[in-house]
Amino acid sequence: MSLPASVSGVLGNTSLDRFDALIVGSGAGGSAAAHVLAAAGWKVLVLEAGVNPFPGLDHSGHIPWPLFSNDEIKNALRHFVYQDPLLEPRTFRQSESETAQAHPDVNILTRNVGGAAVISGVAYPRFTPVDFRMASALSAAGRNYPGTSFADWPLSYEELEPFYTEAECLSGVAGDTTGEDDNPFAPPRSRPLPLPPQPPMYVARVLAHGAKQLGYHPYNLESAINTQPYDGRSPCVSCGFCSGYGCPRNAKGSPAVTTLRRALLTGNCQLRYHAHVSRLVRDGSGRRVVSVEYIDDNGQMQSAAADHVILAASPIESARICWLSGITDAGGHLGRHMMFHFQTTGVGIFKQRLHGERGRSVTHVISDFRGVKAGGAELRSDWPHLAGVVEFGTSSQPIIAARESLRPEAVGFARLFNVSFKQLLVESPFHAHIAVLIMQGEDAPQPANRVDLDPTVRDVFGLPVPRLTYRNHAFELNASEFYKPKMLELLEAAGAAYGFFQPFDPAVPPASRHILGGLRMGTSPADSVCDRFGKFHDLDNLYCADGGVFVTGSGYNPTLTIIALALRLAGALVSPGSPEHVLGCASAAG
Repeated sequence: MSLPASVSGVLGNTSLDRFDALIVGSGAGGSAAAHVLAAAGWKVLVLEAGVNPFPGLDHSGHIPWPLFSNDEIKNALRHFVYQDPLLEPRTFRQSESETAQAHPDVNILTRNVGGAAVISGVAYPRFTPVDFRMASALSAAGRNYPGTSFADWPLSYEELEPFYTEAECLSGVAGDTTGEDDNPFAPPRSRPLPLPPQPPMYVARVLAHGAKQLGYHPYNLESAINTQPYDGRSPCVSCGFCSGYGCPRNAKGSPAVTTLRRALLTGNCQLRYHAHVSRLVRDGSGRRVVSVEYIDDNGQMQSAAADHVILAASPIESARICWLSGITDAGGHLGRHMMFHFQTTGVGIFKQRLHGERGRSVTHVISDFRGVKAGGAELRSDWPHLAGVVEFGTSSQPIIAARESLRPEAVGFARLFNVSFKQLLVESPFHAHIAVLIMQGEDAPQPANRVDLDPTVRDVFGLPVPRLTYRNHAFELNASEFYKPKMLELLEAAGAAYGFFQPFDPAVPPASRHILGGLRMGTSPADSVCDRFGKFHDLDNLYCADGGVFVTGSGYNPTLTIIALALRLAGALVSPGSPEHVLGCASAAG
């Protein structure tokens, strides 16, 4: 065994040259699957298109510090780990009749070892029981939405619950499930969370006070951020840079430092980064993938093979790889039913400073606007719209906010009130005095919302780029309008002097990074691409382990559900008929 790797562009055991499984993508789903398979003795190859900000991730002992920092210029302006839209563009249109146009941000995610969760706020709530049977619940309530494709998932919350528990243990999720800030809308659970809750940010306290006055239920958001030493990683120091930044001290329980690291340390896993997958090659029958072609860091075409191939490149890229490989499905669902959480962003301006630079970006939320009853098993009848969790946030980026002070209207405002530019920067009205409510509203699945290949635009490798066709449905637009006055009322109750909403422009791609659907799971090839575990109906050894398999989107952050589903898929491969036998973290924790 050659570990840690001394080969450029490789992590893990470099001596492996024969693989049982090949995983495309090292994000939340891919890393979770790699962990289960490698722990069971399978030889696993992971191909990652992005860079590696975790040098020495395969070193045993203390985890080396990553290449992340709180450098706003490096991360937010120079896009340290983001996909470059000039080299790898995407196109967008609202309907089939339009010619799609290249846009710099068609829901691009970061390209790095560990995937996009590495720079996220690692909010890890569970979905609730009704989320897995939404079509039945809507039908029973007499709510019909023409043009949508709501369907029940081919599994229940109860079936996935043990895998949620395992995912929380592996990631080190912190939260309050038994105390004063308990969430009445949370689903039942078999075990408490492994870590105590995050200390509340000041802005969270201010907004929670307003929410409680109106009868809502603010609670400590479940997050994979260490509140005490856990799994060999340091606790968080509340530096304020969580969302949009990688953690410089590995306090975030992101896939890189949890499941992927576990897989690498088994000696059964090899990860090649800067490996851009371009095609899946099938045998003569068309039912088996026999090799995977990818372009390496030197621009050379390479090939790798394994008995099983798992797509976990994110929904848009996984669907694109299928299209590039000539893969279709009998039901015609490939690439369709794309979903993004519809974000409604309300901004309150306060006279007091709110200290967004101290904390975890988001520590508290409410789920009152999800539109379900306590326990999450049934829909509310008094509020007819389904939205989602509302995050209590603010600004934690002083340099980015200071740039806003250079805008002509800001300078003009300062002159009007005889405020010097220096005083404007010190007061920082666009940073220090704002509170933000972000509602992650459920997005209705629609067959017309889809990803395919653009017929004219190519990327730097000469490959057709993804084309997103997407238009919002009245389902989420009406929900947003219904809850907007309530969000404004909450800001006012919390003490905001002014409030407004971020404008919505349907002509630009959705801003959400919660990308779901395109390879939806189901019980039949007639209504889905993958089966109830994530295996492609029409292929014998191809699987999906990212958000592409989602049937509906819920109103909660999806990463924990992606991990739970990937653990279940890998468990089914290792232990057919009893995938729960692979669960070990939660059992060992007692």
